[in-house]
Amino acid sequence: MNSLLIYRDELTGFLRSRVIIVLAVGLPVLVLVLRLVQPNTEGIPFFIFTAILIASIGGTLGAVLLSTAITNERGKHVYDLFLIRPVRRSDLLLGKYFAALTALLVTAVLALTVGIIVDIVAGGRAVDVLRAGVEPTVLSLAGMAIACAVGLLLGVLVDSVAASAILSVYLGNQLSAIAVLPSALAPDLPVLPIALAAGLVVPTVLLTIAIVVFRRKTL
Repeated sequence: MNSLLIYRDELTGFLRSRVIIVLAVGLPVLVLVLRLVQPNTEGIPFFIFTAILIASIGGTLGAVLLSTAITNERGKHVYDLFLIRPVRRSDLLLGKYFAALTALLVTAVLALTVGIIVDIVAGGRAVDVLRAGVEPTVLSLAGMAIACAVGLLLGVLVDSVAASAILSVYLGNQLSAIAVLPSALAPDLPVLPIALAAGLVVPTVLLTIAIVVFRRKTL
């Protein structure tokens, strides 16, 4: 069993999970309502505001999903069945991480697509609207990548399902802001480079720690 097979198996499971199904329906509806209501975003561009919202909600729930799944599977000794085969522990974690991130990306794209369609229907030029949608997509993905890495690490470190869920809600939400807040608070900063850097560096560090700890843990 290689990492690709693990990824496919985990992705199928995540896409069928209630959390992802709720996000796939709820996030687009939420974006549509916000776009029609036009809330006061305190000067933050609407698309950036939407990205922050998606990264916060999607990332937090993704972190909880990952952390509780890993903690629960460790407690039930599910990984014993994998490790009697030639499967690396890093493949187990990375397969689960990227599967969760892919499922969340699907929900984020659906939500942002709704916002784009509403803007086009409202009279915006399709090219301009699509171009404006690039930054929030990157911001959302970066925030969710960080939150999911937090959830993965907590799933490896914490033995209690309840504790891992609570910590994921708090830490996942807080740390995911690293990717989006600088651009929201200082609009003159380059959005894409900051988001890309945060979305690559922070998860890489957290995943590396999780893999090292997982390799040394007794399952």
